[in-house]
Amino acid sequence: MNHGRQLYIATYHYVRDLPHSRFPQIKGMLLDDFRNQVKVLPDLFEMATLNSAYDFLAGRYQPGRDLCLMTFDDGLKEHYSEVTPILSEKGIQGIFFPITGCMQDHVVAPVHMNHFLLAALGCEQYRAAFVDELSTLGLADLAHTTLDDAAAQWTYPLDDCETARFKYLFNFILSPLYRDVVVQKLFEEWIGEEAAFAADLYLSWEEAREMQRAGMMMGGHSHAHRPLARLENSELDLDLARCWELMQANLDAQDYWPFSYPYGKADSFDGRVIQKLRELGFCCSLCTEKGLNVPGVDFFAIHRVDCKQILPENHLLPQTSF
Repeated sequence: MNHGRQLYIATYHYVRDLPHSRFPQIKGMLLDDFRNQVKVLPDLFEMATLNSAYDFLAGRYQPGRDLCLMTFDDGLKEHYSEVTPILSEKGIQGIFFPITGCMQDHVVAPVHMNHFLLAALGCEQYRAAFVDELSTLGLADLAHTTLDDAAAQWTYPLDDCETARFKYLFNFILSPLYRDVVVQKLFEEWIGEEAAFAADLYLSWEEAREMQRAGMMMGGHSHAHRPLARLENSELDLDLARCWELMQANLDAQDYWPFSYPYGKADSFDGRVIQKLRELGFCCSLCTEKGLNVPGVDFFAIHRVDCKQILPENHLLPQTSF
């Protein structure tokens, strides 16, 4: 019996002092709001660790109240410099999911290039520049590919229609072969040199180990942050194997190794992905679909909620999406 208890898992990405940053339009959580959450959440939940959450879902642990687990995607530098000290001070464990390719190869993931270009230029100007670059490659028609608007809005429910459509086109429709050429050119032109930006944006392996030694846990988030269900078998095997290999070589040992699906919706993973994760040794996977996390839940489709939706209504903060 779990007495009706459930596990809530909050998803965080950017956590920074946005108004005083270079990119105040980035969609993330304000650092002061994060501090407030860390103060309030323990009054409302039992703050879970990876081990206690796993044991609860496996039916081996009965908490006295609902559990809350805090998870952080993408392996951003502020997770080391800002988030970890705040969590450590309160004795709360965070679970962090870095993109191994960004850490290892000092590259900026296209999804993040897209974020920063949208923040710097706005959707209308950025989309126009993107279409112009596609035109120089003789690919302008791709920008007008027929999209499933319902799928775009489902994937990016907190964005306006045009932004959701462009993000969906960028992340799910366009082939990386030419999409990445275009976004890298625009990124270098409008934002800066990629390797230097990556060094400032992402964790290093040494920082990730320091976080583990401060009580935090690490998990996989793929090597290249692409929608895994859309990859060919060979691409999928290479990506996940490389992710696992780098984590095992560069991080401290853990009892459990979780995984967080890039993009997180149900169409971003499938049975092939789950089979490969199991084979490699991942214990579970987190998505962003709604649902209850109670004993008996599918360990490879564990539900999460946006970090700004985890508090009751009287504590709600403005929403964001990625």
